[in-house]
Amino acid sequence: MAAPNVLTEAKNTIMPAMTAALERLSPEIRRVIDYHMGWRDVDGRPVERRGSKSIRPALALLSAQAAGGDPQEAVPGAIAVEFINNWAFLIDDVMDGDSFRRQRETAWVVFGEGQAICASAALLNLGQQILLESASPNRVAALTLVLQTVERMLVGQTLDMTFEERSDVSIDESLVMTRSKTASLMRCACSIGAVLVGGPPATIDLLGEFGECVGVAFQARDDILGVWGFPPQTGGRPRGFDVRARKGTLPIVVGLQAGGTVGAELRTLRDKPELTDDDLDHSIRLIEQAGGLAWTRDLARNSVDRALKLIRELPEEIHSPLATLAALGQPDDVQTEPGHAASSTGR
Repeated sequence: MAAPNVLTEAKNTIMPAMTAALERLSPEIRRVIDYHMGWRDVDGRPVERRGSKSIRPALALLSAQAAGGDPQEAVPGAIAVEFINNWAFLIDDVMDGDSFRRQRETAWVVFGEGQAICASAALLNLGQQILLESASPNRVAALTLVLQTVERMLVGQTLDMTFEERSDVSIDESLVMTRSKTASLMRCACSIGAVLVGGPPATIDLLGEFGECVGVAFQARDDILGVWGFPPQTGGRPRGFDVRARKGTLPIVVGLQAGGTVGAELRTLRDKPELTDDDLDHSIRLIEQAGGLAWTRDLARNSVDRALKLIRELPEEIHSPLATLAALGQPDDVQTEPGHAASSTGR
C-alpha cells in the first residue's frame, strides 16, 4: 500500500471529527489554527489544503486495527495526537524563531507570539477533551498516555533549549532529547488506538516500541535536514539553520564530540558570538568530516530496520501499511550538497 493512500485514508477518516471539534474554539483562536494547519490564508479565505501529512493519525488508526479493533474507535486518539503535534509545532516555531512552515510564514510571524501560544494551548486542551468524551471504556488510560507523552515532550523541548548554551552535549544526551521531544509522540500515536480498543498489553507495548523506533528515525532524518538544508520550495529551514542556532542535534553533537583538531575547531566556531557564512560552511564540512552525517544516517536506517522487525509479530494484514509509514523515516533520499533537492517528513 502506497504512503499517499494510507495517509489520504487517515485524513478522510479524521477530518470531519477534527473540524467539528475545532468549531468549539473562539473565532480568534480558530483563525490562527486554520492558518497554521494550512486550511485558510491570513484573511480567513479557504485555500487548497497543504497541511500536515497526517502520519501520526494514520498510525493511531492502524494501531487499533493491529490490536484487533475497529479503527473508527481510535478516531479520538488520532485527533488528540494530531492536535498535540500541532501544539508542539506552534510552540517550537516561536521558541526557535522559525519564519516558515508548510511553504508560508509561520503563525507567530503573522499573528504574533501571544496569539500563536494561545492557539497552541487551545489545541493541547482540546485534544484532551476529545479523549475524555470518547465512548471507549479505556479513555482514561488513553488520556494518561497522552499526559505522560506531553510530559516527555516538554522535557525534550527544555533540553533542546538548554543545549543551545552548551558545547559539551554528549551523544547520549542528544538521544534523550530525540526520544523525549519527537519519538515519545510517535510512540503515543502508534499505541493510543490499541489502548482505546482495549488491545492486549503485549501488543500495546510492541506498537509503542515500533513507534519509538520510527520517531527516532524521523528525528534523525530531520536533524540531517537541519544541517544540510531543506529545499527552498518547501519553505523549510535553510542550510545550516541548526548550526547557526547552536542546536544540540545528533549530527552536530557527533561533530562536537569528535576528537582531535576537527572537534576542537568545531567547538571554537560554535563558541563564536556570530557565525559568518564562511564559518557556517566550514562548520558543516567539519560535522561531515567528523562522521556526523554518516552516524545520523545509520541511526535512522537502523531504527527503521528495528521497527520493521517488530511488526512481524503483528497480524499480517497490518504489515504493509505500517512498513510503508515507517519507511518515510529513511534518510536515503536526502541530498546534502548545496543546491540539490531534499524532502522532509518532519516539517
